[in-house]
Amino acid sequence: MKMQAVITGKGVHSVDYRFFLLQRSLELGFQRFNARNQMQNGVEQVVVQYEGEPGQVDAFSSIIREGRPPDADVSDIAFEPYEGYVLPVIDYLHVIQVEQLTKGIPAILSIDKKQSSMLEKQDRMLEKSDQMLQKMDRMEISITGEIRDLRTDLCSHLDKRLSAMEQDIQQIKAKIGLL
Repeated sequence: MKMQAVITGKGVHSVDYRFFLLQRSLELGFQRFNARNQMQNGVEQVVVQYEGEPGQVDAFSSIIREGRPPDADVSDIAFEPYEGYVLPVIDYLHVIQVEQLTKGIPAILSIDKKQSSMLEKQDRMLEKSDQMLQKMDRMEISITGEIRDLRTDLCSHLDKRLSAMEQDIQQIKAKIGLL
């Protein structure tokens, strides 16, 4: 037995409706299943074809009437007998995989471009950091040299002053007779 259901509403796309239906069809043991999104006069629709034993088809029709993904907004569900070809479930799984890859690859490429841009910015920042470190190294060498020169000058000056003070002390001692 073959059936087609057309699920119509404001929010039946991008709410995982087809995955929801696929999972339920697999739970019921369907061998043939197909679901696709379409727009009809500006309104979202999910068109589902399924083929199985009469009990399976009735059970799945009840699931379609009563169940839906949490974010779905359904306004109408229409059922009709279907005479066309219904894909084997395994073929439908392949269709879904290709569809998901088609959606995912651009997202991955976009991430790669963003990462590449971020890496370029990071490289520029690291170059600037390296330049700053080189400037700091040059400043450290310059400051260390200046400190060494000041120390040398200060030591020389203090040595002269100390020597002059020792001479003055010697003269004072000589004058007061301590020598």
